Amino acid sequence: MLVRGVPRRTLLALGAIGACTLLEPGAGLATTPLLFGRPVRLDGARKIAAWPAKDSPYAYIARQAWTALETKFPPQENGLPTWLSYSRFDPDTFEGIAWPHNPAGFYAMLTDSAVLWYAFSGDAAAVEVAHKALAHQIAHGTTPSDWSWARVPFASAAAGDVDYGGADDTWCDSCGRGDGIGVVEPDKVGELGLAYLRMFEMTNEVQFRDAALACADALAKHVRAGDETRSPWPFRVYAETNVVREEYSSNVIHSLTLFDELQRQGLGDLSAYARARDLALQWLVRVPMTHDAWSGYFEDVDIHADPMENPNQYSALSVARWLMSHRDADPRWRAHVAHLLSWTVEKFGRDTARERGVQWGATVMSEQHDDTAKMASHTARYGATMALWYEATGDRAARDQAARSLNWATYACRDDGIVAVSQDPTEGWWFSDGYGDYIRHFLVAMAAVPDWAPRNEDHLLRSTSLVTRVDYGPARVAWTTFDSGATETLRLTFTPTRVTAAGRVIPRRIDLDAEGFTEHPLDSGGSLVRVRHVGGGEVVVTGSLP
Repeated sequence: MLVRGVPRRTLLALGAIGACTLLEPGAGLATTPLLFGRPVRLDGARKIAAWPAKDSPYAYIARQAWTALETKFPPQENGLPTWLSYSRFDPDTFEGIAWPHNPAGFYAMLTDSAVLWYAFSGDAAAVEVAHKALAHQIAHGTTPSDWSWARVPFASAAAGDVDYGGADDTWCDSCGRGDGIGVVEPDKVGELGLAYLRMFEMTNEVQFRDAALACADALAKHVRAGDETRSPWPFRVYAETNVVREEYSSNVIHSLTLFDELQRQGLGDLSAYARARDLALQWLVRVPMTHDAWSGYFEDVDIHADPMENPNQYSALSVARWLMSHRDADPRWRAHVAHLLSWTVEKFGRDTARERGVQWGATVMSEQHDDTAKMASHTARYGATMALWYEATGDRAARDQAARSLNWATYACRDDGIVAVSQDPTEGWWFSDGYGDYIRHFLVAMAAVPDWAPRNEDHLLRSTSLVTRVDYGPARVAWTTFDSGATETLRLTFTPTRVTAAGRVIPRRIDLDAEGFTEHPLDSGGSLVRVRHVGGGEVVVTGSLP
């Protein structure tokens, strides 16, 4: 994201940013240093602790942010809640700010966050928010069926518009910045297509299944082999004519995941999807993973002819997470993930002209080459990815690094759940960074490190399927999943005495090589429970409180 149409280098030259960022505390500081306006809390090692002095600050942050998104944003003049037609908002009035909207990317993030949060909390209102966003995109932000890129989502729109159709690049002082009218971003076609499919799994509404299939069909139709300057799908393309506006985007992992999920469910043109997936995966390994050409994601930046000009960490860390969850696909996953993590730190965790790359022990992330402000959502993404790396490898140093970065990111959330992007106030307040992207990383981290989840509450932390219904009660958790068989991870305050699946009692086991459940005490209190079930139906865990 850029600063209200003014190039960042101009702001720096004019001194417009000001003394908004506090670096590491030095010797002789007379006052407690502040971060996002809050006094920094340090632990015994003089490293940053999370700002909420709570049993589980990450769960607290997720709840505060979701509650704010669900309740605080009023209808705008167009009759829509702020987040349906604006990318940015005023943090005091909650009104929209004039800046192009980024619906496809934001709604994909929002759906990911909503399904994770619902399983964790049982908060159905979060799913309703994501449902409303996706349904609006289908009705008001989809290309016509007779265009070359048919029935796919627009990634951008003018601020305040009810109908999305791309954003005219004359809104700013830099010709070429932004998508343009009638332009779509194929990487967002894949990313939102996957969100459509998740919502179909959640609700069984065919509008979402059909929207996901339309996205997959368009991607399969237009896939190409790709090379060092042309990705399997262009970054920006005129949807009616298939005339390319910008050639390169490394963000193909969500399209691969969409194809995989459709293949698993047996939906759509499976042979075309398999071909497109193979071409994209081969290119991913051959080009960005070989040359670290991780560019082409954000909507409101200049068009770049050179894929190396504006790298970002979003695509690189998305691939790192995919590799950790698809280890069979890459025998060298460990080396490749380690490289992606170190490359991300080298490029985006370094010092900038205004901010330290390491603050009170936390590695703090910039977004992209074109905007190097240290940001909460991207720092949280790095923290959650390091938590997954700890889970995959047992690296205790990675766990500590994860916690410090996540702790730093908590300071961006006010007590009322309003989330800032950066300490630099000119970066503004964004729905994508503050909600869709920000919240989900804390949920991923707690699933990777269950000790970080609340000790005095019961939570379903992770499932290999999508959780379609969950119910929390005293010494009882019940849920159903989209798939008939799945494995869940829970942190519970009680010891399970009975676990059933579709009314059948399933046994306690020492492993999950077959249907059953395991239970282990956690050092921080409570039990870590894993359940493997087959055959469909409701799963119920009951027990006795200590």
